Amino acid sequence: MITNMGRRYDPTISQALFQAAERMMQSDGFASLTIDGLVNEVGTTRPAFYRRYDSIARLALDVILRRYGDAPPADTGALRTDLLTLQRNDLAMMNSSLISRNLPALLEAMRTDETIRSMYMEQFISPRRNNVAKVIASAVDRGEIEDDSFDAEYVCDLLFGPLLSRALLPVELPINDLLARRTVDTVMRELSPRV
Repeated sequence: MITNMGRRYDPTISQALFQAAERMMQSDGFASLTIDGLVNEVGTTRPAFYRRYDSIARLALDVILRRYGDAPPADTGALRTDLLTLQRNDLAMMNSSLISRNLPALLEAMRTDETIRSMYMEQFISPRRNNVAKVIASAVDRGEIEDDSFDAEYVCDLLFGPLLSRALLPVELPINDLLARRTVDTVMRELSPRV
């Protein structure tokens, strides 16, 4: 494959850049990523990097999306256990070094870069919110909830907000199974008039 700059595209360089970025992100975090550091480690050039990525933030987001972009659904047959399954998946993700060491800086990049923000919303947030909406819709179908006049976006905020808060703020509170159960209990109380 020839790129628009007339050079042959080498997929091994792409893979090497990706793997080097992932290693640095897991060990030292987003702050350790520099184009010069990556291209030196991989043995390539800055133009080779820019043929693949617009910025370090774009590469970092690609690393996170490849690892966590697919949000596994839940279908245990009961609303509470479905929500708890989803919450435990997100809890494990938020406790990973890849997220804990990189999400704060990536959120800043999302604030200033529309492309990165759109990718994050479409490929990271939307699948998780869709999973919650599907779980609640299934609960309606099973008769666990009498009607579907709930605010699914608010339910997502109730679930993910505490995880995000503890991951981003220096409160030094655990992101553990107790938090997963308590946030699900909060959602169940919110839905209780219809459960």
